[in-house]
Formats: sequence, C-alpha cells, structure tokens
Amino acid sequence: MKYKLKTIYPLSALTLAMALSSGQSFAAEAQVNSDNDQTETKTAQQTEEKVARKDTLFETIQITAQKREASIQSTPISVTAFSGDVLDQIGITNMDDFQFFAPGITITNDSQAIVNIRGVGTTAFGVATDPSSTIYIDGIYQPRPTTGYQDMFDVERLELLRGPQGVLFGRNSVGGALNIISKAPTDEVEGTVGLTLGSYNKQTLTGTFSGGLTDNSRGRITLLKNSRDGIYKDMLTGEEYQDEDTFAGRGTLAIDLSDKLEIVLRGDYNNDGGTGYISQRGGYTQDYVDAGAAIPKDDYDIALNYKPKTDVEVWGLSSTLTWTGDDYTIKSISSYRESDFDQKTDADATEFTVFNINFLEASESFTQEFQLSNTTPDGLDWITGLFYLKEDGSGGIDLLTDGLAIEITEENVTEAYAAFGQMTYDVNPKLRATFGLRYSYESKNYGYVTNVNGGLDDTGTPDDSWSAWTPRFALDYDLADDIMIYASATNGFKSGGFQIGDGTSFEQEDLWSYETGIKSTLLDNRLRANVGLFLYDYTNLQVVEYDDDSGISTTTNAGEATIQGIEGEFVARVSNNFDVNLVVTYTNAEFDYFPQGEGVDFAGNELPNTPNLTYSLGAQYTTEMADVGYVVFRGDYAWRDGVYFKSNNEEKFQSDSYSLLNLRVSLMTFDDKWEVSLYGTNMLDERYATYITAGRNLDGSRTDSGNTSNTYGEPRQYGVKVRYNF
Repeated sequence: MKYKLKTIYPLSALTLAMALSSGQSFAAEAQVNSDNDQTETKTAQQTEEKVARKDTLFETIQITAQKREASIQSTPISVTAFSGDVLDQIGITNMDDFQFFAPGITITNDSQAIVNIRGVGTTAFGVATDPSSTIYIDGIYQPRPTTGYQDMFDVERLELLRGPQGVLFGRNSVGGALNIISKAPTDEVEGTVGLTLGSYNKQTLTGTFSGGLTDNSRGRITLLKNSRDGIYKDMLTGEEYQDEDTFAGRGTLAIDLSDKLEIVLRGDYNNDGGTGYISQRGGYTQDYVDAGAAIPKDDYDIALNYKPKTDVEVWGLSSTLTWTGDDYTIKSISSYRESDFDQKTDADATEFTVFNINFLEASESFTQEFQLSNTTPDGLDWITGLFYLKEDGSGGIDLLTDGLAIEITEENVTEAYAAFGQMTYDVNPKLRATFGLRYSYESKNYGYVTNVNGGLDDTGTPDDSWSAWTPRFALDYDLADDIMIYASATNGFKSGGFQIGDGTSFEQEDLWSYETGIKSTLLDNRLRANVGLFLYDYTNLQVVEYDDDSGISTTTNAGEATIQGIEGEFVARVSNNFDVNLVVTYTNAEFDYFPQGEGVDFAGNELPNTPNLTYSLGAQYTTEMADVGYVVFRGDYAWRDGVYFKSNNEEKFQSDSYSLLNLRVSLMTFDDKWEVSLYGTNMLDERYATYITAGRNLDGSRTDSGNTSNTYGEPRQYGVKVRYNF
C-alpha cells in the first residue's frame, strides 16, 4: 500500500596521568561515616523507587542523548527511551522486540543487525562498509553490523535517537543511533537470578551480583545463558534450524580515585552459536518440481543439503575516566574490541547443490574519545571533544555452485578522526539556541583477491579518503512549564567504501534533516504527548543492488532522495493503576534521482524497508493481590505497512502488512523479591517477511521471476519467567 504526502592498544595517556595524580585524594576515614549515611538515604530512596516501579510505563526517565543527563521531556531532539524495568515489563529482550514499540525504526535480522531509521539504512556488507545507523553499548561504538545483534540483559535504559547524529557521537551517523546503557555497580549488595522456560524448549538463565568492594570501589557482574531448539525442521534429515545458543557476560568495576575522579572499567563477552536465521523459497518453479524437490507442506518445513551455521564471538574492554571539577568536567573513553563472524548459508533453500554461501568477517577496533564540558552552566552549556577510531578488518565470501566456486578474500584498515563541539545559550528564561559543529576525516586502505575455481581472477589494493563539516542548528522554546517546542537543522555524513569482489569505490552519503516538534505533559501530569515532523534531503545514498548473472551484490550511490514524515508518542494515565500508550509513524520516502542506464530511472520508487504507516498500542493494568503483591496485566498490539525490499520496487520483493499481539501477566511480591511472569509473543501466529531477495533457478541463474528467498519473523511463542531479587 502506498500513500502520498508530498593489535591491543593501551589506555590513553590522560587516563594514566589522571589516575597517578589522584593518589593523595583517596577518601579519608572521616568521610566514611558520611558516605554510610548517604548510602542509607540512597537505599531508602531505592526502596521507594522499587514500589513506584509498578507504574514505570508512565515515568519520565533521565537520558544522556546529548552527553549530559537531562529529562527526556526537556531534550529538544527526537528520542525514545525505555528504562530497564519497562523493557522487562513489555518483554523486550533484543532489538527485534524493540522496533515494534519505538517510532521510525525497522530492524532486519538476517543474522546481522540491519538498522533502518526513518528510511535510512543499508544492507551493504564487507569490512570496507559501515552501518548508516549506529549502535553504541555504554558509549562504545559497535563497528560491525554482524555483531550488533545481541541479547539485551541487565540494561539500565535504551535510547533511540532518530535523525543524523553529526556532532556529538563518536562515529558519524546519517540515520540515527541506538544507545544501550548497562546498569552501573551499586554501593549496597544486590543481585538477581532469573529463569525463563518457554516454547521450543527455550531455557534462559541469568544472574547478576553487584555491591561495594571497598570504601571507594564497586563492582557488578552479570551472566546469561540462553538456548532454544530450532523452529524449522528438515523434512529429509529431521535436523532443526534457527535455534538459539548464547553465552554472554559483562563485568564492571567503578573506582573513586578521589572525590572528583572516577574510573569505570568494563569488559564484555558474547558468543552466539546455532544455525542463524533461515531463508525459505518464496515458491517452487517448474524446474524444481520436475526434479522432484521436497516441497514444504508446513510453514516451518525445509530441506537443505548445506547445513547452515552462524557463529558470532565478540569481546571488548573499555575505560571511562571522569574528572569533575568546580567549573569543568573532563572525560576520557577508551575501548578495544574484537569480533569474529562465521556464517554458512544454503542460499537456494533446497536439498540440491545449487547455490551456497560462506561468509567470514573479523574485526579489531580501538577507539579513543576525549570530552571537555562546563560543570555548572550559567546560561551557556557547552561541550567539545576529539574522537579517533582505527579498525582492522578481514574476511571474505565464497559463492559455491555446482561446478563453480568464487572465492573472495578482503582486508581493510579504517582510520577516522573527528573534532566536535556544541553549545546551548539561554537567550532568555524560555528560549534556548544551540549550535554544534563537527569535522570528520576518514580513510580506508582496502585489499582484495578473487579466485575462480582456484585460479586468480582479480586482485587490487585501492585506497580513498573522505571528509566533511557537519553543523547543527536548533532552537527550543517553553510555551509553558510542561510544553516545549523545538526546531532544528542537522547535517549527517557517512564515509564511502569499497565493494566486496572488485574493489569498486562508492562515495560518501550526505543528509540534511529539518525537524520541528512539541513535547508536552498535560492534564495535570496524566497525559504525555510528543509529536515531531521531519524532512530529509538525502544525497548519494549507498544502495545495494544484485547482479543477476554473478550473484554478487554491488553498492552504488543512488543520487537523491526525499524522506518526510510525522511521528507521535502518547502515554496516558487513565487511572492510578491503568496506563495506555500509542506510537504512530507515517513516512514517505522516495528516490528523486536514481538512473539505472538505458533510460531507466528509479525516481519515484520507495526506499527499501521503509513502511509508510506503523503504529503500536499498549495497555497496562496493575492491581493488588492481598498479602501477596502486585499483579500486572499487559497487552501490546503493533501494525506495520508492507514494504519493498529492493529499490526497483518489483512486486515479488514486496512484503504484506502484518500485525503482532503480545500478552503478559506478572506477579510481583510487595517486597520486590520475587517476580513470576507468563508471556506470549505473536499470539496471532502471524507469518510475516522480514527480508526478501532474489532466489535461484535450478541451473543457478536468478532470472526467473517466481524465485525469491524469504526470511520470516518468529512464530507464536509463550513461556514463564521467574526472577528472584536480593
């Protein structure tokens, strides 16, 4: 349906110098009693907060979307945020779940996280490409889309920033940024043990322990083990596919080096095994029927000759050092990350040897960021900083057909430098003006080798660099104490890269975003209504197209596109124990200029994977069970318009609209020690496509219009979750 609108790097020198200079400032014994008093006060406040958490859907949380803590209602940008408690209540455990409750975001999990925000995203892959919308975990940029899709656990909050993040964030992003902030260590001993049992023999065990280690240090460790049997079953062998097998952990150590200096050390590890997401054929053409192909009789039947596999291993270390003075705050963020991705796919999705793919990718990245900001703004709030990234990537892809093997290996070194600054000036008590500017320079040194049936076919070592100045202008004005309007113009930039297979370069993307909106809390704090309108002028889009003859994807620049839309987020307190929420988004995203040669132009076509209309409606009712605890009933309904997955807008690559219904009932004891939840996801058992691409004929070609390869969302599932807090 279509609508019209018109190597390990050391911590930074600053980190070491500040740590060494702080020895004389460790907390004195006289301060301990005062700290204990403060701890008791915090504990009492935390207890009150836990009781209040029964109503967390309506809470206004604090966010750091602009590098300073502020209420989401006073932050003049398009941002959606959920606290960790709300994530638990709704049942959000990964990014797939999250997309149905926030406006403007679509996430395609083709065993890697393809994040599309307001029509801005890319399916380009390879170590010389970058995501258009970025993911951060505890302020650390995640460079590979292959590692961005991870289970979310022990999360403090989740923030989705829509629109280009061209000034403050570590790596430029034209689409937006998804920030995942984990829970910090606590002074008092606390912890959680959780067990989930569900459909397909799902078993998830989590454990968290947090508390003070010494008078000036705190630690937190959390572990997760998740497994599930496969959803798809091989009709010929009985093997199961699309299972889950995850082990993950995170450790955090916070040390007060002095009353002004804190260092936070983090380490994380994640290993996802199993077969990954499975693609099925959209149909069986006559050549397969004549050959006697095993044709599925059930939605989750399949027959494969090449066992699929997806193995992802990611780990990282980071250090965040913060010195807070009377006038200035200095922050140093250092990180080192490694990842390995190994994927095998039966791309023809049959028991015949037609087309199989192996994809490997490894990455080592180091980032360093410095921030300087004023501590006590008096009419002028400013922050400035420097950012550096170096990523060494390697990998390749094997395209295997009957009698033909194309093997492509690649390696790339990316270096990115940036200097940025932003200031907000209080023109008067109600009006504020913001100006920000960033300079970015990025270079890539690429190398590739292509072999065909073991013989050298092509090789090359191209390199290139890109740079950009990306400003931001904004005004926000308080119409009343609880009503703010804002307007902004923001520029975003994404560097170019190189096409896997032949080393062809493609140009950088550029996007200007014009936005206005209102954030309001009305009806005596019983209604929160936020509405935003946006217009994008998008140039040189990096678009992936597929060569029907070679089967290799190519990344090209699409010329120009216009994206415009409106988003609304509403939360209402109907009564003291009944909340409802509505999220609705309308987006019109079209190519203005995208020549294809020989008089063909995709101008007027919709951008891939961008639904025109989406909405979600949720309701939560809380009541008490005498002498036991709180009972919370929650239901969520989400609807999405159909989309095209290809720029050519061919009907065979179009998905249908679909809706999802999730239900949940939870019992929480009054002392917040125990929680038992019954949940059901996709209760209507909707069968919906999350990605559609070209399939293969029996001879290996891709010309028959009846052949597609489809990836589908998860079927109906249900289970029980038990959690004990101490």
